[in-house]
Amino acid sequence: MRFFSKSENVSVIFFYIITFVLVTFPLVLYFPSKMPGNSGDEYLMSWFFWEFEHYVFVLHKWPFFTNLAYYPHGVPLYVSTSMPVNSLIASAAYYFSKNLILAYNLIFFASFILNAYFAYLLADETVKNKTASFFAGTIFAGSPILIEQARWGDINIWSAYGLPLYILFFNRLYKNPNLKNALFAASGLFLATYAGFYEFTVMLALYSIFFILYQFFKEDKLLRLGKNEPALNENNKKPAELDLRAVIKNFKNRFPENPVFNAKYLKNLAVMLFSFIAIASPLLGPAIYYAYIDKRILFFNPDMFSIKAYSATLFAFFFPPFFNHFLLPFTTAVYFNPVYPFMVRGANSLDFLGYVPLVFFAIAVIKGFKNVSFYFYAFLFFVLMSLSPLIHIVNNIRVFDPFVYLIDILPVFKGIEESGRYMIMGYLFFSVVCAYGIKIFFERNLFKGRAVKFLLIVLIFFGIIIGYSSYPFQMGSVKVSKGIYILKNSEPYGAVLTIPFLQDGFKMYEQTIYQKPMLAGFIIRYGFHNLYKKYLPKEFFIFNGKYYKGNNLNQRAVIKLGNPRRLAENFKYFKKLNVRYLLIVKSQLGQIYGKTDSLNLKKINGFLKDERGKAVAIYDSKRTMVIKLKY
Repeated sequence: MRFFSKSENVSVIFFYIITFVLVTFPLVLYFPSKMPGNSGDEYLMSWFFWEFEHYVFVLHKWPFFTNLAYYPHGVPLYVSTSMPVNSLIASAAYYFSKNLILAYNLIFFASFILNAYFAYLLADETVKNKTASFFAGTIFAGSPILIEQARWGDINIWSAYGLPLYILFFNRLYKNPNLKNALFAASGLFLATYAGFYEFTVMLALYSIFFILYQFFKEDKLLRLGKNEPALNENNKKPAELDLRAVIKNFKNRFPENPVFNAKYLKNLAVMLFSFIAIASPLLGPAIYYAYIDKRILFFNPDMFSIKAYSATLFAFFFPPFFNHFLLPFTTAVYFNPVYPFMVRGANSLDFLGYVPLVFFAIAVIKGFKNVSFYFYAFLFFVLMSLSPLIHIVNNIRVFDPFVYLIDILPVFKGIEESGRYMIMGYLFFSVVCAYGIKIFFERNLFKGRAVKFLLIVLIFFGIIIGYSSYPFQMGSVKVSKGIYILKNSEPYGAVLTIPFLQDGFKMYEQTIYQKPMLAGFIIRYGFHNLYKKYLPKEFFIFNGKYYKGNNLNQRAVIKLGNPRRLAENFKYFKKLNVRYLLIVKSQLGQIYGKTDSLNLKKINGFLKDERGKAVAIYDSKRTMVIKLKY
């Protein structure tokens, strides 16, 4: 069965471009003007691209420590979601186009194509069939869990192409231990970490352990059978395998003979690991320093609540995600059942395997298990990981699983708060098994004629797409206030204090427009603490006996600093922090400072009147006010 032309790679990429258009439609119609996402993290992720461009091309400085956020102290970006590889490419696109949204969407597009293409290459390694392997790429790149990460704006998780690339060459390294495979595996690990996120590094570390153990026991079994074990013991009365001492002795004898301990293989494994460390050292070294050695700035402590809230559910494997408008009518009663409304389980519970892929998965397991057994077991392993720590059947029906509690005591590994993301790896192995099932399906010769086979291929393709569909793909729609553009063109240069400051990605995106430093910020995963204690007195960090930590501590301190009833009193701190602009969000004043928006606004207008020589409103609308401060 050959569906592609002789130049298969070009054909495959072309069809993945078509797949991208279908999966993300109507994004292609708004490519230069709207980012995919539900107004969540996409704005923050685009900020990383802008920050990189601003530091490299404008300030000519190292971009992984910034004082554009959390001014004037500044914070490291080594252990955040900064995506150095994506940032480098996107910043170049932004530099030439001056369109941050376009730069973001180019990374979004390229990541999908690479996700699909590298999964295709991995599948073809086992399946040996180009057309069937094409569907592996479609299943992985279009999987609901990746789509949901994109809908939340997590382009770092969407950029998962380092996973199949690493696995492809790591697997090859065992079969053919040489420098080429070692370096390509190291490149895959680097891309997984620095185009994606260190969560992927943990996943690949676990995969590597799983792979080596699997190969060890597989080879040990072959060695044992090759030596005609079980043999008889000295008395010829019972099998030696029932004699514990004989079993241990035989195992020790086979141990050095196992190919896993081949000197050439171990040497190239070391080359792979040290190559990754060498390439990553400018980023990896400071990350280790800030995370584990100097903890004065960073605060990080994942809690079990987050892990529970974002684990997978068994039920979700067999029911389409709620964003699937094609299949939702058939599952509405399940999703909106008042007893088990499992659609509220969170972004990482959207693990629908798809009815069409499940058919071919079953065919592969039943008819060709010997050829896909490794990928089948790898799939089960990562399904188990995604269900940790309490295996969720649906909502509050759980089975205890202590595995993640073990991981919680390990450094780095415990950084995966959202265990459901392990299912990204699960989908990769699922896609390979499905591809083998498709190969078997067509090789049965049940369908005669090229036209019939082509029609079946089209039906399978659209069956997968419809099952995973998020049409219409959600795109950000928040509008930027004209005051932000006024702020951009204002002089002098100085810090901006948003009142009230609530942590969200859109405030970071606004900074990409006004291009001045800001107090506080929203850089997720690692919290920043103690940044303002040398600038503000103790009273700013007392919160009625409540315990605040990390980013939340800075947010509450900055909220107090911008209290409309204390602006005149806090003026001296504005000067100390070089705050030149106050950006007032009128609709949030009552929500944060109590009373009504209008009463708080009255206090701000009183401040302007009393400090006529020191503060002046340079923009005022129903939504926003911008105040310039003079010292």
